[in-house]
Amino acid sequence: MKQRRVKSILAGALAMSMMVGAPTVTFAQQSDGTNTAAAVETRAKKQEETKKPANTKAKAQEVGKVTCTSAGKVNISFKQKVTYTDALRAVITDESGREITCKISKKNKSLLTVSVSGLVKGQKYTLKIDGILGKESAEAVVIEKVFTAKGMKTQSKVGKASVEGKKFVVLKMKSAAYYKDAQVTVKDSKGNDCAAKIVKKAKGNVKVQITSMKKGETYTITINGIKTKKEKNYGSITRTVTVK
Repeated sequence: MKQRRVKSILAGALAMSMMVGAPTVTFAQQSDGTNTAAAVETRAKKQEETKKPANTKAKAQEVGKVTCTSAGKVNISFKQKVTYTDALRAVITDESGREITCKISKKNKSLLTVSVSGLVKGQKYTLKIDGILGKESAEAVVIEKVFTAKGMKTQSKVGKASVEGKKFVVLKMKSAAYYKDAQVTVKDSKGNDCAAKIVKKAKGNVKVQITSMKKGETYTITINGIKTKKEKNYGSITRTVTVK
């Protein structure tokens, strides 16, 4: 009888020790150095990500077509409706980085028109527009687009082109010509740029000096900033001359 009682007491004590030991094991597992460090690091990363501000960099609006007209207009269409700011402005530069005078003459939610003079047909220009809100943003962005001038002609026409001396070419106009910020560009038969400048401009003719002009070479001369009396905008004329 005593033995049974002793066994019963021992069994109860063993059960109690197992019940007490269970949470101890669980605590030991949680208190493991590696597991605890990993858990702390994970929580820290989550807190840090929560504190980080969202990437709010404004995305530029998408430009559709850029077209030129003979009236000296550059039209820029957008692929979606846009919103303009009070700081809206446009800048046009040629391939050498020279800024061409221009101004914004019309705007709506899908189209912007820039009035400009002196663009040369076939040449590339860079158009930058500042003061348009970015996509889904209250931040203004700069839109940049390279385009080729087309249709920027003037009704001014060259009659006769003649070579004078060793470095001058005279372009005689068919009608009275008017100029504004006139510039000249000259290319040889290989397409290389040649040093040149306008030394005289009159209603009836334009005199161009071509540095290092060579006999037998063919030059393409383009005058920017010229128009007839009836035209409102200035355009360009082009003439090819062979030195004999």
